[in-house]
Amino acid sequence: MNDISGLKKGVAVYCASSDRLNPAYYDCAREVGRLLATHNVPVISGGGRMGLMGAVTEGAIEAGGTAIGVLPQFMLDRGWNHPSLTTTIATPDMHARKHTMADMSRGAIALPGGIGTFEEMFEIITWRQLELYTGPMVICNFMGFYDKLLEFLAHVDDEHFMRPGAPAKLWRVASTPAEAVSMVLQPADTIIDDYTSGKF
Repeated sequence: MNDISGLKKGVAVYCASSDRLNPAYYDCAREVGRLLATHNVPVISGGGRMGLMGAVTEGAIEAGGTAIGVLPQFMLDRGWNHPSLTTTIATPDMHARKHTMADMSRGAIALPGGIGTFEEMFEIITWRQLELYTGPMVICNFMGFYDKLLEFLAHVDDEHFMRPGAPAKLWRVASTPAEAVSMVLQPADTIIDDYTSGKF
């Protein structure tokens, strides 16, 4: 493992590992990696060689930045890791992978992705509600990818399955890579809801 001391705490980027996507999505991921690198902020990802995961790593490395990949050992055994990662961290399982990525990060960005991306994004949102994670969670709604999910979350809020004001407190929404990086580098507001008020 390479020495990453002295660098700002990284940003976790959750995204697809699929390699059958619209090329614009790869451009978006590569730009997020590049922009984080220009701010000297390490990119922390699932470390895969394919899909948007590979693109965000390549964007960071091509811009002279640091790309940290966190993979469970079984994925490393199968050679799924990107060969250009600055640092590769092995974990015993998927749960440890997510915990490690969160623990190393100052904030998180969810790029377009599938079920795995959704699961990682919602775990961070849940942890923010419980004050287990204090960094910002940014949903990058590139090309309107998350429009329907955001509409559904608004419906959940309208039906009072969330605490008042929860969407504004728990996540931010960007539409471009530049907006996503700008938002994730801003300090997150303190979450104050029924948990911290003693009403839960």
